[in-house]
Amino acid sequence: MRVCNLASGSSGNCTYIETENTRILIDNGKPLSYIFDALNELKVDPATIDAILITHEHSDHIKGIEKFARTYNTHVYAHYEISEIIRNQIHIDSSQFNFFDSDFHIGDLHIQPFPLPHDSKYCVGYRVSERDAVVSICTDLGHFSDDTFEAVKSSALIYLEANYDPEMLMSYPNYPPFLKRRINGPRGHLSNINCAKAIERLVKSGTRLVVLSHISEHSNTVNLAVSTIANYLESKNIIPNVNIRLDISHHEHRGTIFRINPTE
Repeated sequence: MRVCNLASGSSGNCTYIETENTRILIDNGKPLSYIFDALNELKVDPATIDAILITHEHSDHIKGIEKFARTYNTHVYAHYEISEIIRNQIHIDSSQFNFFDSDFHIGDLHIQPFPLPHDSKYCVGYRVSERDAVVSICTDLGHFSDDTFEAVKSSALIYLEANYDPEMLMSYPNYPPFLKRRINGPRGHLSNINCAKAIERLVKSGTRLVVLSHISEHSNTVNLAVSTIANYLESKNIIPNVNIRLDISHHEHRGTIFRINPTE
């Protein structure tokens, strides 16, 4: 598999995954021109995208889907719990919609959705496999539960939310108290330290590559997320760049291209 995050954050989210025969996007919250340019950097024709998979109905994950799908006649997949919302928000031909409630396949990719605790109608992460090569998308979650761990453990690569620093969140003047409570709540977003604790568990399951994702522009910084997480892991004798590689996704440009190959 070739995997690359095209954007991550409150201004829009999108991740690209391909195999030799299949190409998908996870979410699309960016304008068509942005996604076109990002895919062009990867030498990918947008018309060859087989499907867009939706995690949940918040605008930073879906606002770019309608124009993309209408332009390229792309199929759109979402959990049946948000089927009515998606039909009302994304106006494409009914034949392009695909609603699921369990595992499914797109080409040679096995897609395993799993629920995430987030304050949307229904939110899922995805475990995406090409045989034994596994990538998981695990963003927009208020806490990292045992069920979430079971869903993503042993993935070779995980995109995991490191959304906010609690002190920065509480001192940010432009967020009203209710929004701070929402972000900091069990169905909000994942803090840096809780991301670190999740990574501690994941390393023990065999994961060796985590991309810190959905980093807030207002209540976090890349340097703070990395240092908080690295310091916590080192306190548990887990050494970044030895036991685990940490990478970063970005708001306005694509991230690192990864190749996760199945064993023969």
